Parts: sequence; structure tokens; C-alpha cells
Amino acid sequence: MACVRLSQAHKELLAELYEKTKKTVDELPYTEEFEALYVAFIGRSGLYLTRHDLWRALTNLRKSASLKRKRRSPS
Repeated sequence: MACVRLSQAHKELLAELYEKTKKTVDELPYTEEFEALYVAFIGRSGLYLTRHDLWRALTNLRKSASLKRKRRSPS
């Protein structure tokens, strides 16, 4: 599987959309919040990525410390 390379503008958009979510990156998969983030990113970026590609982009941004740190919500 090829690695998706996002432009700096797309990374900034993804970080902006992530900041509006309440969940951490690890809590997002398979939630309505992730679906909303996915739809918003696809709509605003004009790119087509799979949900998996978007998830990988989010985790890569987290690893590079490009996302604001959030606390895990209490279970």
C-alpha cells in the first residue's frame, strides 16, 4: 500500500479539524466524530482518501507533534 503524502496545507486543515473534536486520536476510530472529521476533510480538501488513509495521516501528525495534545475522556 502506498503512503499518502499530504501537502502542508492539507496537514494544517486536518490538524484544524482534529482540534474541533473532543476525542483523542486513539479514541476516534469507528465513531461518529471520526466520520464527521472524514467528511469535513474530504469536502474541504478536495482530496479523496480512504478512512484508513486519513487515520494514518492523523497518527503521523500526532507522531510528529503537529497535533494539540488532548487528554483521554473518562470511560
